[in-house]
Amino acid sequence: MRRATYLVKGTDGQTAEVVVSVFPGDVGGLMANINRWRGQIGLGPIAPDEIAGVTSDVDVNGTKSTVIDLKADAVPPGKTQPPRMIVVTVPHAGNSWFFKITGDAPLVGAQKEPFLQFVKSVKF
Repeated sequence: MRRATYLVKGTDGQTAEVVVSVFPGDVGGLMANINRWRGQIGLGPIAPDEIAGVTSDVDVNGTKSTVIDLKADAVPPGKTQPPRMIVVTVPHAGNSWFFKITGDAPLVGAQKEPFLQFVKSVKF
């Protein structure tokens, strides 16, 4: 399922991880995935009518894909920054490809545009 992992180091000990994974089908759908990812960074679930507030669309080589941008307010124990996660879901050939960057919010924010450029460069 996991196809690649990259580590990103920032200033002041900030870190982030980029993960590329693929799963068959829609893996439970966008709502279930968003709430699972929210839980991974310490956020509670959202309702279906709140999806538009955390998503946007992006074109990945002619495929309409979804960007999910999540940021926690609380700083986890042992950390100095709240976490942030940006996920791009790309449907391809009956599978769901997930490109995810997770880590310290300032670093993930600073890497958002380079991360999206990386995802847009993907060719299947």
